[in-house]
Amino acid sequence: MSTQPLVIGKFSLGMGDRFAHEAEAQLAACVAAKKLGVEIVPVWNKSNREHNIIGSEPTSTRAAADAAVKTLGWTAPYFLDADHIGLKTVERFVGVSDFFTIDVADFIAQPADPAAVKAFVDRHPELVGT
Repeated sequence: MSTQPLVIGKFSLGMGDRFAHEAEAQLAACVAAKKLGVEIVPVWNKSNREHNIIGSEPTSTRAAADAAVKTLGWTAPYFLDADHIGLKTVERFVGVSDFFTIDVADFIAQPADPAAVKAFVDRHPELVGT
């Protein structure tokens, strides 16, 4: 896991290695692209739901990605995304993830607080249509 500020290149590719067995093959695709002149930043992602279904932990995703990087001699940036997490599920991802994608599913189709909507509209009149 990087301790440097997170800077993702122009092209990033989400690596959905569900069973933590394909990281090397996925990274090999990035190596092949690099040989063709395309710099791709691999981002391994696996959601809390997927970990629960498979019976894995975020540490296994990190281990698979790190092993692939070492095996293939990858020296460019790569990251792990704690995918589709929330306050109740984030803790198990904290030590091994570089960034976090919040799952908004619990908030879809929920009414917004009218006062919050008014405050937002008041702060951003440039977004109001005619």
